[in-house]
Amino acid sequence: PPRPRRRRRLLLASALGALLLTAATALTVLAVDSEPAPSAGDLPAGWQEWHKKSKDPNVDEDPINADGPFSRCAATGRSLVCAGDDIMATRFALADGSNTWARPIDDTPDELGSGDLGTVIAARGGRVYVYGADDRTEGDVNPSRYTVQALDADTGRVIWKTVTGDGQEATEPNSDQGFSVAVPEGVVAVYGARGQQYALLDADTGKVRWKRPLPDPDAQMCLLRSAARHAYLVCQKWTDDAVSSTSFAQLDPATGRPRWTVTVDKDQDIVGQADGRLVVLGTTGTRRTITLVNAASHVVTTVRLSEPQPETSTPTLLNGTLYVTFPSGSVRAVAPDSGRRLWESNSTVESAGRPTASATHLYLASPSGRLAALNVRTGTVEATLQGRDDGGTADSSAPGAPPTLVGDALYVPYGIRSVYTVDVHTLRA
Repeated sequence: PPRPRRRRRLLLASALGALLLTAATALTVLAVDSEPAPSAGDLPAGWQEWHKKSKDPNVDEDPINADGPFSRCAATGRSLVCAGDDIMATRFALADGSNTWARPIDDTPDELGSGDLGTVIAARGGRVYVYGADDRTEGDVNPSRYTVQALDADTGRVIWKTVTGDGQEATEPNSDQGFSVAVPEGVVAVYGARGQQYALLDADTGKVRWKRPLPDPDAQMCLLRSAARHAYLVCQKWTDDAVSSTSFAQLDPATGRPRWTVTVDKDQDIVGQADGRLVVLGTTGTRRTITLVNAASHVVTTVRLSEPQPETSTPTLLNGTLYVTFPSGSVRAVAPDSGRRLWESNSTVESAGRPTASATHLYLASPSGRLAALNVRTGTVEATLQGRDDGGTADSSAPGAPPTLVGDALYVPYGIRSVYTVDVHTLRA
């Protein structure tokens, strides 16, 4: 039978696991691991304003494929590489938007497409790290073979490809869902036919350097996170149908074993790191406190938020400030060390995706590409740009993908597999 769209195998064997995964991934927004951008005031060589739509990698076989927006983009070298609905990766030239290659997430999808949502795990050194899914039907079961791959960003050539799981219970190594993270040594991913291990894949060769069992998978739900170039295993323990505690373990890149572990009450997750401390927030319900974990001393501190954050808001840690976005377009800046509100502003961008920040401005974009630039000190909306006419294809109910800033060139994903770019100095309120 045809495979249903939006099928996922993300360790959802139990309803408890599904609930935890939904809560955790709705909260945590961690930046894609990428190389430093050009200095502010610089534009990529040969840059000009452009807006382009990527090629559908399966258009000759099935024009329905890849009909969703991009979920993530990242820049490396001369390339902007994006991933999304049924798309493992596609490349735009930073300078003029030339769309020179695209790869489907599944080379042999059925008539409804793979239903997998591609993402960029990391982009650096002219390489992009992504994942693939070979879905197939064998009788009454639908096993999948998942791989993590390193591609040449300019050409799309596969540098290495490593199988991370093969079977009905294998886990999709999607970094946005918490099943892979990038570290300087390579990619740490959930591993094995049943997704009950995690392993480090070497950045240069893709070879498995080590693999370790996930702790007590029947009683805990574990996700991979990264902060300040370290990988963390975040495990939430279930007791009597509720999360009783969450442990955070920093992984030793040489062995995969925990260097240290701290445990806190209830369901919490890592948002990022600021001033040497992990910033941790609750994953369900109204958030009233911030938990800070000192990465050197492992001392845990709790601070109260000056204003509660509803579960529908999305927190993002950028340049040491916690930005909380709301579906209405409101944005709140919070000091993570004190929980104090710094400012709150109406960005005028509804259903904004994850923001991007420079030293001076916070940038937010909607699914249709409407853009706003806010002063990071005051929250004042200093510039806006109207959305693009995409023929009504943008899903206004879903948040937009985060923009990518390369020097002063801002790349904004919008609509269906589309990107436009603008020099931020030309924006006007």
